[in-house]
Amino acid sequence: MLIKTTVDVTQGIALCDLILRKLPFATNNALTRTAQELVQVERDELKTEFQVRKQFILNRVRITKYSKPGDLWTRVEIDRNVSGGELLLTMFEDGGEKLPGHGSELAVPITGGPARPNFSQSVRPSLLYKALNMQKHTTAGGKIQYKGDRRTFVVPGIGIFQRGSSKKRIGKSSSLGKFQGRGGAELRDTTGSTLIYRFKPGVPLHQRMHFVKTARQMVGTRFPLIWREEFVKELAGHARKR
Repeated sequence: MLIKTTVDVTQGIALCDLILRKLPFATNNALTRTAQELVQVERDELKTEFQVRKQFILNRVRITKYSKPGDLWTRVEIDRNVSGGELLLTMFEDGGEKLPGHGSELAVPITGGPARPNFSQSVRPSLLYKALNMQKHTTAGGKIQYKGDRRTFVVPGIGIFQRGSSKKRIGKSSSLGKFQGRGGAELRDTTGSTLIYRFKPGVPLHQRMHFVKTARQMVGTRFPLIWREEFVKELAGHARKR
């Protein structure tokens, strides 16, 4: 006996077509949501690992490339492109060393001094190195000195000092060698000046950040869940329109 039957696959094909059309939109939305969550997670982690003095630093963690239905990928990173130089934050991922960009030494602000009274504060704008306007001077005796605004001056090999209100000054017979005590204490006691920046050949940046590890863990856990939610939303939205 030969039995013939027919099956209407129109609805099945339509469903497959619907799924194929909704996949890019669901994936795009899931990528964007995951990236937004990752930004917040990374910012929160930075606040636990660093003394964040300005919201500006946290804002550097951001989405730098948004996903599109026709271009399904996104990028979350620390945007290092800032005015005044490259942001050093990314160097804390693997560790490294900050080296002088100009000259042979870095001017490192002294915590507890006039430039940075305590660790939680940024360097005062008026005492930023670039704001001191250091200028080269030649004395009557032919010696080269560097002096800046706000009664600041350079002691080679030690750092930048700020004169106090005391009228004491370095005498003609004084030798810079005797002022190379820790923190410039002897110079401060002798002249009433305070060390505000210490010269260093480099500053080690120890590994303290886990940006990549955090991203991998968070995305691996959250993206599958978010994608399913967004896919269901897309199908539900289509059903409501019918």
